Amino acid sequence: MRIGEVCGLRWCDVDFETGLISIRHSVAYAKGMGSFIKDTKTHDARGIPIDPVGLLPFLKETHEIDCGKLRLRGLTGAVEIGDCYILSEPGATFATTSYIRRAFKTFSETNGLMGTNDELITFHGLRHTFATQWIRQGGDIKALQSILGHKDAMATFNVYADIEPISKIHNMLRATPCLWRGHLGPRVDPGPMFQQRIQESIETLQAFGYGITEPDDRNIAIRDVKTNSWL
Repeated sequence: MRIGEVCGLRWCDVDFETGLISIRHSVAYAKGMGSFIKDTKTHDARGIPIDPVGLLPFLKETHEIDCGKLRLRGLTGAVEIGDCYILSEPGATFATTSYIRRAFKTFSETNGLMGTNDELITFHGLRHTFATQWIRQGGDIKALQSILGHKDAMATFNVYADIEPISKIHNMLRATPCLWRGHLGPRVDPGPMFQQRIQESIETLQAFGYGITEPDDRNIAIRDVKTNSWL
């Protein structure tokens, strides 16, 4: 979710039975206007699944706390819990994007949350981290597009195209053995450098959770074999 979409969430957008969050609004800022509620960036509503293990129990607990606050203030009936924003800041109906960014920066500094670039993780970085891990685990681009709220799948691919080599290595590892196991003619000794690159690639994939020991070329068609330019 985008930070503005998180700020724009109300309790009526959370369906605890189906485990879905409906994203219909976003908080934006304009000079002279301040922060205000608007529709989403693509002007379309979308639904995303709630993590049933980590997020769903937390949301249920927070919902109960907010309901209790309404009861204590004697607002039950006058104010519907569904109309209340999930995130808010002191003296305001909803939380602004700048407020959440500052709060998350403080959280990152306190807990030493550093990214791969040795800089503090930003709130928007969480969105990129989710998408990156989705692709590395072989998730469907079309499904990711729907979750992220991109207008089309090409926009999603363009943003995360640099992650593709991980899956390319996986595919190449399946294809390369048939080049030197006799499928295209006499066996060719790949040499120590070739073997080293294969092993390095296997170790890289294993580090990302791929259970690879040795590529299996039994189901590879000869016509599908390409020149191994990645070596």
